[in-house]
Amino acid sequence: MKKTLLLAAVAAALHTNAQTLVATSFENWTGSVPDGWSGSKTTFAPDSVQQADVNITYGIYAVRLVNNSTSHKRFTTQPQTVVDGTAYNISWYMRGQGEVRTGLFDGRPGGTSGYATYNSYVVAGASWVQSTQQVVAANDTTGAEFIISVKSNNNIGVVEIDSVRIWVGTVNPPTNTSIYNIQYTTLPNGDSPLLGQQAITGGRVTATSATGYALQAGSGPWSGIYVFDTNAPAIGDSVTLTGTVQENFNQTQLSGVTGYAVVSSGNTIVTNNISTANGANEEWEGVLVKVTNADCTAGTDAFGQWTVNDGSGALLVDDIWYPYTPAVGTNYDVTGIAWYSFAERKIEPRDVNDVSVANGISDVNAIAVEVLPNPASDAITVVLPKGTANFTLSDATGRTVNAGIFAQQRNTLAIAELTPGMYNLLLTADGAARNVRVLVQR
Repeated sequence: MKKTLLLAAVAAALHTNAQTLVATSFENWTGSVPDGWSGSKTTFAPDSVQQADVNITYGIYAVRLVNNSTSHKRFTTQPQTVVDGTAYNISWYMRGQGEVRTGLFDGRPGGTSGYATYNSYVVAGASWVQSTQQVVAANDTTGAEFIISVKSNNNIGVVEIDSVRIWVGTVNPPTNTSIYNIQYTTLPNGDSPLLGQQAITGGRVTATSATGYALQAGSGPWSGIYVFDTNAPAIGDSVTLTGTVQENFNQTQLSGVTGYAVVSSGNTIVTNNISTANGANEEWEGVLVKVTNADCTAGTDAFGQWTVNDGSGALLVDDIWYPYTPAVGTNYDVTGIAWYSFAERKIEPRDVNDVSVANGISDVNAIAVEVLPNPASDAITVVLPKGTANFTLSDATGRTVNAGIFAQQRNTLAIAELTPGMYNLLLTADGAARNVRVLVQR
């Protein structure tokens, strides 16, 4: 069993890297309070601080913190001695449902009421995981309190904390890195490998909103990220900044922006053409993307979302920046930022220019046509009621694989060399059009 260890540090010794201020696995309790905790800045009600004793990672006990509010509550240490300019590392194990971050009250001067800026939230899960964050003191005091801050996740906030250690360390400088390195991950939950770290990065602005902007460096997967920030750049601005990498309900973002600068304006931005199936992949999160000739398979729901499918798979179109009312059965070209919220992948169009009926034709069902056979392997026969029609055959990514004119009522189109999959046949004549899905199989 580990014993609670609270060391009253003297100022002269605090610059030793190995100096530990707090090391506890919550084994010792006085009444309903773990020894060394529930300092004066604690805002949890007494009955919301509980002793946990089932499947504990270290020793026999852990502390359970209950907060079902989306507003955070603080669980703090008893007073500690800290030195201005000194960095303190805080590591802890956690599990449950809710979000946890760390902070420090040291009575620092200024308009912060004596509090340091909080670190980013980390989402707790069903299994015990360890996290480490850092705070830097801005005042010499013997009355500092280190903070574990907890808020709910979807109105459920029950988090267990174990094995907390607080020690003096070296100030972590911001990492100079690319958006790609911030976003690229092999973790099953999609979290950034730089979670909780400060990063110096840059890119071109591809979208703006009331809460921030999307930033993209180059093109392709992992090239975009949303920045939660009060600065107000314009689309096409090239921006450099320093920000903290955080996960907002498993969407990687940057926040706490400093060192912000607009390098140039009016730059060209790249739109990445993807399939609707690819829109459900983590790698496109935060990137400016476009899906083409995607059939609206479900109209607007109670959350302002509608569904498109280009034959490769369904993808949601959301309305946080631009609401649109689609027509089911109509094919659309949709541009926007690939987004993740409420455990769903989606596209967020930016304005009226980002949603249009495919090929700009409003009546996509006006041409009566037969396509036989369907599915097919070698060739299809396209039967028109009369006259001629232009045709475009595109694959699931929107790439044109064949195009031309059908000059008679009965026409043959070879497909033997096409890769098996879903294709879209667009027919246009006299200002009317028709989209037909063609399945190529072997």
